[in-house]
Amino acid sequence: MKVLGIDTSCYTTSIALCDRQGRLILDLRRPLSVPKGQTGLRQSEAVFAHLRNLPELLEAARQELGAGFSPDAIAYSARPRPESGSYMPVFVAGASSARQLAAALDIPLFATSHQEGHIAAALASRGLDWQEPFLALHLSGGTGELLAVRPHAGGYQLEILGTSD
Repeated sequence: MKVLGIDTSCYTTSIALCDRQGRLILDLRRPLSVPKGQTGLRQSEAVFAHLRNLPELLEAARQELGAGFSPDAIAYSARPRPESGSYMPVFVAGASSARQLAAALDIPLFATSHQEGHIAAALASRGLDWQEPFLALHLSGGTGELLAVRPHAGGYQLEILGTSD
């Protein structure tokens, strides 16, 4: 089983393909062009950049892996954090592409958050077990949070212990 991950944050358009064990098969990213002296783009500019970047990254993945680029499921970042009211327009671009691909390929689709993606990627890259509670320091987009991460119902719950806001 291979899962295609799609993330469209305020700074980067990203896709990754992982196997059942969470091993990375392919990781392609395109940073968004942020003018010098600015900390990011307006949401509308970032959405348009993602809409341009995603087809190019998917085409590059297909070219690099050929028939090996055949996901069995798609996961995408639907929002910044796994909490009610967490929303940024940049994530609509990735959600839209993910939903279209999953429908066209008739494969399962899973929504997650940008924050959960960071945590899962860190754990997988280090071969760590996420079935035990742990603390995570999440630094993204100029903000930081100290999180208590606890296993819960096949996933995990996050509790913010401290923030840079």
